[in-house]
Amino acid sequence: MAVPPCSDVTVVFARGSDQKLAAGTGHGSMAQAYFDHVKTRLTGYSINEYELGAQDHGGYRYRAVGIAAILDLYRSNIIGIMMSLIRRISGQDASSPPSGSDADLLGINGLGASEYRDSVIEGIGELTVFLEDRGTECPDEIFLVGGFSQGAQVIRRSLFLLGKGKRDRIAHVALFSDPTLYLPEGESPGSIASCEQGIGGPLSPWRRGTVRCSTSNGILNIDGLTFLRIGPHTPYVPSDIESRVGSWCEGTDGVCTGSVLDLILGIHFDVDTRRFHVPIHSVYSGKYFDEAAREAVARVVEAAQ
Repeated sequence: MAVPPCSDVTVVFARGSDQKLAAGTGHGSMAQAYFDHVKTRLTGYSINEYELGAQDHGGYRYRAVGIAAILDLYRSNIIGIMMSLIRRISGQDASSPPSGSDADLLGINGLGASEYRDSVIEGIGELTVFLEDRGTECPDEIFLVGGFSQGAQVIRRSLFLLGKGKRDRIAHVALFSDPTLYLPEGESPGSIASCEQGIGGPLSPWRRGTVRCSTSNGILNIDGLTFLRIGPHTPYVPSDIESRVGSWCEGTDGVCTGSVLDLILGIHFDVDTRRFHVPIHSVYSGKYFDEAAREAVARVVEAAQ
């Protein structure tokens, strides 16, 4: 595949678990939606678009492997699974804490957990190599990066592996429903009360969406699921870029709120596909992409001045 010529801006997007790339050289629907929002607002600039997984970079290629098989294979016992999850997280099942080879609390290592981790690692590798190479080939380009769900996890973690010089080239980072979201203001009763009353210390600069003040961690930061997380969850992003990061979380999306109750209440069964899905996890492109694009474009204009 030919390398696109240098442009004013390169926009990169990482799709979520189980989402597909379009056939040929096209982009998947969510990535294309984000690209379109940016292009609509960023007039007068030449734009290069790249979706993670479209090519191999440095031996890495993001597959966006999902763990939806858990719900499909266990759907006959979904209540039992949820109760097991609640007991482990609440400490009622502390007699068998997760560790080593039996780290997953639902026995899901054979159902895609290890492949999920590999997928995240592949995405991190591809993104960092792509940005390093593109930055060298096109020294005047500005970068915009975004990701949804697993893709947000990939983008966030990659920021720590890029040198500060490359991070300085990133005008804006848009994360949507990050399963490794971290909001320190949701950690204690005092900070939660201050958040709810709009007083006290500042909120996290990356806080976006309708996420509740009581939210502190995404689902992959809770005890029992951290083996699906790559690297530590604090700090959330490098300090030199945190003012250019937005992390959108819908208030009842258990993926980013880390609430087991949100996950349980959000699961629906589609009678046509005979699969479980979480409708609230799909609102981001229609509800927040335009807001994120406005932020991103403002940052590009600021960086170009």
